[in-house]
Amino acid sequence: MEEPTMQGGDVKNYDFREDDHDYYTQPGMLFRRMTEEQQLVLFENTARNMGDSTLQIKHRHINNCYQADPNYGAGVAKALGIDLKDVDLTPTPRDSEEANDKANARGHKDLNVPTEPAMPETAKDLGPEGRDTNVEDPFYLTDPMNDPFLL
Repeated sequence: MEEPTMQGGDVKNYDFREDDHDYYTQPGMLFRRMTEEQQLVLFENTARNMGDSTLQIKHRHINNCYQADPNYGAGVAKALGIDLKDVDLTPTPRDSEEANDKANARGHKDLNVPTEPAMPETAKDLGPEGRDTNVEDPFYLTDPMNDPFLL
């Protein structure tokens, strides 16, 4: 009952976590390159787009953002109206699928409850045009020729 050999050879299951476990360095670097206003828009958009996700999902996302940069996690928590002290900020181990699944289930029973969509306090008085976060010279954020993460 095995899968037949494919034309190009056998197909194997690849566990990407064996050699790809750093999910926080690059997002943290990008976050720190944003202006304060761009960061604020990121917080507001994240909060609005999480909608009525369960509290567990919101806490996990805050934790992930916090691991990239503590200010990122704090900003998302504030926009969601969640006290950062209530969030388990223990880093999620990414060295195996089992460890990842176990960490993602933290607080499952207590936090797996529907929530109301968030409306960040900082965005309540914005008009329909929103915020203008376009920068005059986007190259000040990074030089594409020297960016090690740009392919």
